[in-house]
Amino acid sequence: GAVTGNVTFGDSNKIVMGSGSDLSIYHDGSASRIHDNGTGNLILSATDFQMNNGANNETMFTAVSGGAVTLKHSGNSKLATFSGGVSVTGSVNADGLSLGDGDIANFGNSNDLQISHDGSNSWIKDTGYGNLKISAGNFEVVGAADTNKAFLYGIENGSLYLYNNGTQKLEITGSGIDITGTVNADALTGIGSIDATTKNAISAA
Repeated sequence: GAVTGNVTFGDSNKIVMGSGSDLSIYHDGSASRIHDNGTGNLILSATDFQMNNGANNETMFTAVSGGAVTLKHSGNSKLATFSGGVSVTGSVNADGLSLGDGDIANFGNSNDLQISHDGSNSWIKDTGYGNLKISAGNFEVVGAADTNKAFLYGIENGSLYLYNNGTQKLEITGSGIDITGTVNADALTGIGSIDATTKNAISAA
């Protein structure tokens, strides 16, 4: 039949559909509810779909048939799907990011910087213009199994240290290098003098 005019239901009075009361629409006094508790899915079917706020002056979500699904914040698009994946406008805050073997994290307009693991090795690859720069006040490379053992340690405006099994072997200072242990070299060429604190500390291969 046809209904002309408004149909008014009180709080918690429901429109109930389905032979098993599968779908109900109502307001419980605190929230408006569309409740599906039956067989199958709750399906909303539309060519294009848009969800607005209660005042109907701000779009929160849109979906275009055969096109993008877009999530908005305060009416501004923040995440949208496209044929190749998703596009994010703004910052991404996440507890973690997991990529599988062969998946690449690309940075730059032309994928200039790539970070990946190919199943055998981990790669940081710079394929664009300029240099690959790592900027830090102090810089340290440590072991994967024992993070207390450094390979390399650098201090901004200070020394650079190289280690063997966690023991310092070479320091680059403002005046040159300081070596702990024996120096094995095919040849030593230079002007000036070489001081060895112990006998046979310097040997030629």
